[in-house]
Amino acid sequence: MSLRDLIGDDELPAGTLRELREVFRRRDVPEDIKHRYITLRARQLQLEQQLDDTSSALDDLQEQIKARKRREQKLEKRLIYNEKTGLANHTVLDNDLHSFLNEANSSPTPRDIVVYIIALDQSFEDAKRSLEPSLTDWIIYETGERLKECLPANARLYHTRESEFVVVLVHNSSGDVMEYYADRFYEEVSRRYTLPKYTIAIGCYIGIACHPDHGSTKRSLLRNADIALSNSIRSRRVFTTYRPEMSAAVIEKIELQNSIIKAFEEQTIAEINRQFELHYQPLIELESCNGSGLQGKVVGAEALIRWHHPSHGLVAPDRFIPVAEESGLIVPIGTWALYTASDLLASWGRSVGEQRNRRFDQLFVSVNVSPRQFRDEYLLSNIERALSRAEVAADNLRLEITESSIMDDPEDSLYKIHRIREMGIEVSIDDFGTGYSSLSYLKRFPIRSIKLDRTFMGDLLTDKATMSIVRAICNMAAGLGIEVIVEGVEQYEQIRFLWELGCRRYQGYYFGRAVPQDLFSAALDDWSLEDSSNGA
Repeated sequence: MSLRDLIGDDELPAGTLRELREVFRRRDVPEDIKHRYITLRARQLQLEQQLDDTSSALDDLQEQIKARKRREQKLEKRLIYNEKTGLANHTVLDNDLHSFLNEANSSPTPRDIVVYIIALDQSFEDAKRSLEPSLTDWIIYETGERLKECLPANARLYHTRESEFVVVLVHNSSGDVMEYYADRFYEEVSRRYTLPKYTIAIGCYIGIACHPDHGSTKRSLLRNADIALSNSIRSRRVFTTYRPEMSAAVIEKIELQNSIIKAFEEQTIAEINRQFELHYQPLIELESCNGSGLQGKVVGAEALIRWHHPSHGLVAPDRFIPVAEESGLIVPIGTWALYTASDLLASWGRSVGEQRNRRFDQLFVSVNVSPRQFRDEYLLSNIERALSRAEVAADNLRLEITESSIMDDPEDSLYKIHRIREMGIEVSIDDFGTGYSSLSYLKRFPIRSIKLDRTFMGDLLTDKATMSIVRAICNMAAGLGIEVIVEGVEQYEQIRFLWELGCRRYQGYYFGRAVPQDLFSAALDDWSLEDSSNGA
């Protein structure tokens, strides 16, 4: 037997090879002992090399973990601090104000909490149109610094919007303190801003609300301070303290606006109904998946828009939706979809009430909100109107928002999603995995579920990289308590793989295509998954 036969094809250091050759040539050692020594020595060196490789891999992994933690810390900092000023944003304000109110309500001595909303006046908007962005960013930063300098020890400052700041003051004194600090804030902000080539005067308006006189909750305090700010801007007063009659004036204004919007909406919706309709694709919740097949039930439906063009016939969604998004027409179309889906929920509710179909009682309808629609300033009021108009329960309606929509403006997205959740509506992240966010980032949003994008289904069973990505998403979602809904399933084998990863809700051609409202309602009782492994 040769030395190569004993040590195999592994590359060994030159010094080790010399050592083993010397042992191999020795005549004073029995052959079996030499062979055993050489084999064990070669194996030892192999293990040492593997250990070195493993140690190096562990070092690399530790560096990756440290880099990931640094990225998460950076992202978390961006979520709670404004990038331009370094001040805490509205997320921190929301938590702090909640704590202040709890302490005030449990305190044995009276404690006032004063909320100031400070908004820069039109001069700042004029400066934005005339100056470089870096200069207006400096003005915002300097405003924050000036406000910090005149804060008392018992106050905190927040930067909630681009040109808006909030101060929360906790004290046990009289109302004179409120006006004293309002004057100070105004004086500091109104001092001239000296730039390299300009000297600019920018003023501000201030709205004030105080606990307990003007509100006992954080929502009422912030709302009433905002109403006072609007009154201050309208009357051109430096600061205004909230008064109850201001709310009545705001409500009257909102009602007038809603009446005008409703008048336009009724005409718009009537026109949209002539060409557009919603189809509904079932969303399935599996109860078991084994050798005998699948067992589950329909728990909801996704509303998918279809366009019957007067001359071109049926137009595919991937053709007209990007055009509608770009032109802004997606906003009225999306509003129409909210109204139409709410009407369907109302009809299901009537059916349950008349004992015609009890299965409708637990169903929800999921409606997509496009990026343009999500940015629309009337989104929240449109959602509220759709629910109140149809008189349906909020928990029967779900909204799907794309990953990219949320990441365009995380702060505004966080505010809107919180408002939607306060209405009682669940929110899902649609097309998850196709954008640039992560579950560690989205954990700060009150998200119920994510919808795994259908593009993963194409090579799920054949591509190891796709399998690994899907497995990682499912594991992280489970750790964060977020449900994964799988879109685009077409094969039983896909479901079996995803079932092992903990996925319980599915949507795709395997279970059923999107169909018109009447067909969906009629077929609801016919959908059965018992002992099915060949498709629905």
